[in-house]
Amino acid sequence: MVLDDGGAAEVVSAVLPIAGEPDLYLVALGKNLSVVRWSTSDPDQHTATTKVIQTTTDDHFNDAKCDPRGRLWAGTMGPLDEQGELAEFNKSSLFKLDHDLVFTDWHFALNELTSTHTRTRMRAPETPPGVDLQRPGLESQQENFLLHRLSREGHQTTPSPFHPRPFTPIHRAFLPGNQRVLLDYESAGLKDQVPDGMTIDVDGNLWVACFGGGQVICVDPKAGKVIRQVAIPSKNVTSVCWGGPDYSTLYVTSGTLKMSKEEVAANPSSGGTFAVSGLGTKGLPPVAFKVDLEKLRAKMAA
Repeated sequence: MVLDDGGAAEVVSAVLPIAGEPDLYLVALGKNLSVVRWSTSDPDQHTATTKVIQTTTDDHFNDAKCDPRGRLWAGTMGPLDEQGELAEFNKSSLFKLDHDLVFTDWHFALNELTSTHTRTRMRAPETPPGVDLQRPGLESQQENFLLHRLSREGHQTTPSPFHPRPFTPIHRAFLPGNQRVLLDYESAGLKDQVPDGMTIDVDGNLWVACFGGGQVICVDPKAGKVIRQVAIPSKNVTSVCWGGPDYSTLYVTSGTLKMSKEEVAANPSSGGTFAVSGLGTKGLPPVAFKVDLEKLRAKMAA
């Protein structure tokens, strides 16, 4: 299927089902969060028109997932330079889209709420080195919402627990006492690799795409160590998700960013999407975006 975004030809970075509407999906497409209708009866080769419901002034939306209450959390990336690196480290954000389509910039809110905590990892007026807001690993697990932040400096994954009960301030998850380093890439022998997209299995283990490493690693969060490595025939592995009838197939995406034409030619699988089966575990069904359907239909009709 091809998405008609008005000719911008942006990249789709996230797709989430919408609760109560089996043929509607929320997609992150460039600077827009849009809705697209995609029925199982549609032919594979067809073009679908998207309806924009929210936009960002950042460079583009990146990863996005829903918490157990069905609220959408989406990260963005700031401006990129010619090499594809962030040109300004404090221009990325974390947004929340609620059931009533209220859109909140949580990066701004967190800076405001934590500005008096001098030891917090995220504080006003700027985000310190090591906090990578454009690559949030958002994983729903039972009643808890774990925000796994990926660090540029030191290449670490840091889980912050957030229990999404009413009136629970998310900023508590970013205070020092609620954070710990889950895995240090250099100590784990992964010095030249960068953690990218991730997902979780039914056992609570994290599967992390290793950009620049040509592999996906499985991390035991309790032990804080790599327990499995799966080689992928592409250098720059970008993200992972579970799929298939019983969610036992791990789908892996990759890219060609930072690769020369010669490198891409020598590695023709680069940029491909791969399906890995027989892993002996499986994932969980994605949490659908729970939205007020009347408000969504009104937004789509506007």
